[in-house]
Amino acid sequence: MDRVVLFLVRHGEVDFPEGVFYGQMDIPLSDRGREQSRLVARRLDGLGLDSVITSDLSRCRYIVQSMESLSQERILTEPALREINFGLWQGLSWKEIEEAWPGRMEQRMKHLSSYRPPDGESLTDLWNRSRCVFSECLEGMYGKRVAIIAHGGINRVFICKLLGMELQNLFRLHQDHACINRVDSYPDSVRVLRFLNCTCHLGDT
Repeated sequence: MDRVVLFLVRHGEVDFPEGVFYGQMDIPLSDRGREQSRLVARRLDGLGLDSVITSDLSRCRYIVQSMESLSQERILTEPALREINFGLWQGLSWKEIEEAWPGRMEQRMKHLSSYRPPDGESLTDLWNRSRCVFSECLEGMYGKRVAIIAHGGINRVFICKLLGMELQNLFRLHQDHACINRVDSYPDSVRVLRFLNCTCHLGDT
């Protein structure tokens, strides 16, 4: 039976202070993140991919730039795959957010699917802008092997939807930097999560 084999990848480690919300900021990879990206690119090169769709943020595109197996016409850059927009919270730590907007972070954690930071997005907003990309892959590319290179938030939201989980349970799913997930999609609309958060290609990196 024809199926779509979809590999869902997270970008490598970023060069940014831990605990700061960076969302859609186009921040660089760390040295470790660049090495992780090269290793995951090498793994993707060996998977016989027909196409790759990547977020337009540079931390994702670095993986595609490190691949050797695909011609440019088989690579699509898709802004809809950007990480969640934290709005006015981007570039701030949890403590700074709490000082400027007392109690708002607690509200967000209680209502993950619907809460919007000031000038930002909710998880439902993120899903609504990215879902068409996943639908096109899972329903329109039978017989193909495709990779989507995106972000921790995007990956978790998609996997929640795939498994029928509430978005409130998002953080029950872990996504390491430069991990790979695999989903098989069949013409009868059956979707199977074959593996989750695989990092074996990274070794001790």
